[in-house]
Amino acid sequence: MQGKMIAAAFAALFSLVTPAAFATEPLPDGFGVSVGKAFMTGEMTSAAMSFRYRRWEAGAFIFGYGDTDDGPQERLAYAASVSRLFRPGWQFCRASLYGRVGVAYVDGSPLVGHFNFRTGVGADFDGFALELMHYSSASLTPLNTGINLLEFRVPF
Repeated sequence: MQGKMIAAAFAALFSLVTPAAFATEPLPDGFGVSVGKAFMTGEMTSAAMSFRYRRWEAGAFIFGYGDTDDGPQERLAYAASVSRLFRPGWQFCRASLYGRVGVAYVDGSPLVGHFNFRTGVGADFDGFALELMHYSSASLTPLNTGINLLEFRVPF
């Protein structure tokens, strides 16, 4: 049963990253810095540096100290991710909406194991972005509470 659920999740993720989902222009290329705050599963803060190129983004994150659902975050946690961005052409409050599907390596968090998926939805305001993201192993490892973040990105 779990194998069928995993296969269905991968099929759904694959359908999100097919060429039809990329009908409009990609998000602006370049470097960005982000600050964020965890919610629902913890009270940690986060900071990140990322680089976007066409429809791909690579990023490095630091998660701060704080309380989590699975105990205290007693040391800094680090993450590196690569994700595919898609922008279906939807607009909301003068913002261009986008989504992401990717993979991440997380070290030092009590909420997730080392290898995870990174998903997110965001609103891009001419380079400035507000994004809701989630790190999770999709129950492939026993440690899978997940990390939920609300993040603000500034380009430079």
